[in-house]
Amino acid sequence: MTSAEFERKLACHCAPALAGIKPANLFSVPRGQDLEVEKLVEHYRKIFGERGISFQILCRCSRQTLVMVYRPAALLKDLEREKSRELLKGFGYRIEEDKAMHLPELLSVLAGRIRERESCGFPHEIGLFLGYPIEDVTGFIENRGGNYLYSGYWKVYSDVQRAKTQFARYETVKAGMMRVMEKGKTLCDMFGVSKAA
Repeated sequence: MTSAEFERKLACHCAPALAGIKPANLFSVPRGQDLEVEKLVEHYRKIFGERGISFQILCRCSRQTLVMVYRPAALLKDLEREKSRELLKGFGYRIEEDKAMHLPELLSVLAGRIRERESCGFPHEIGLFLGYPIEDVTGFIENRGGNYLYSGYWKVYSDVQRAKTQFARYETVKAGMMRVMEKGKTLCDMFGVSKAA
């Protein structure tokens, strides 16, 4: 995978996190196309770190490599909400009362839970890490993925209008980034970072 191909994947699948309107996004690279992904992830982690954006490989399996792009401060703020803490604790995450949560530890547990599933499958709590409303995460769990009111970036169980508004924002940001890239600009150009960092 080339740097240009990696950036197209980022713009297509991770524009909301890159733009700061969502704490995290995921994308996968099919096995066979994932050569150099580890080097690219490390390189982009270094150059985008100054913009508060991080990159992490969550899982590698026989079918794909799963990459998470996230804004650590925004993600931790979401995960530290009381209801999120309770749900994570119920899934076996070490959450102690009145103690700060450590994002690297949480992501390590998440990565382990993803690896436990066949072909990098998603555990239910993944929605919390991707900024989905807690009501929709719990609705998905309680309804086993059925009976949803609307479906877009996630299955919606609570406020459909709020979700539609968010989905539209995500699509607008994605389309904007893709348009700029089609004109020859890179993500590094857009974010004012040096590829050489």
